[in-house]
Amino acid sequence: MQASIIIFLSLLVLAVVSQTPTQPIWPRYFSASVAQHHYNNREPPRFFRWFYDSAKNKDRFDGIVDFADERVWAQAIFDHAIQRETVVFFQQSTVSCYYRSINSTLPKPNLTNLQYIGVALIDDLPVYHWIENDRTRGVTFQYYETIRYREPKRIDVSSDREDRSETWLFYEFNVCSQDPELYDVPAFIRATCTSF
Repeated sequence: MQASIIIFLSLLVLAVVSQTPTQPIWPRYFSASVAQHHYNNREPPRFFRWFYDSAKNKDRFDGIVDFADERVWAQAIFDHAIQRETVVFFQQSTVSCYYRSINSTLPKPNLTNLQYIGVALIDDLPVYHWIENDRTRGVTFQYYETIRYREPKRIDVSSDREDRSETWLFYEFNVCSQDPELYDVPAFIRATCTSF
């Protein structure tokens, strides 16, 4: 009898997992710990904290970067409403602040064209695996999300035309609003910012 119950429960779990889930939705706000890997250059992986708020239309990245041939702590704030990137570099007791027009895109994936292809494992965690092959642009986009919370776990993008590929691996992901001041440079630092 007990074996029959275990078999029944196993089949029930398999049936639930094998069903096609609803389309994923990119979160409206979050904080995450991310490792970014570029596979076709000698650039080492980057590890950073990423904050996003769609209502404020801002992103913030915190992490160690190369600046003036040195490794320094940086905070980069992207204000998409005014198309301005502000970067603050911290090194011991020195703070430098610069701003410029945003000249790169940040991933806010449109997940509506993804096709579900099954369940995969990332760090032994079952995840939904989605894919989009855009033959017009020569881009393959893969998206993995946790089954339990439907949060991003990994993004793979490869471009045949540009001969590049990269992976964004999310080690921790919190779908929650952030302190509004997180996206503002303190006034005493902002007063020193110069264009670059």
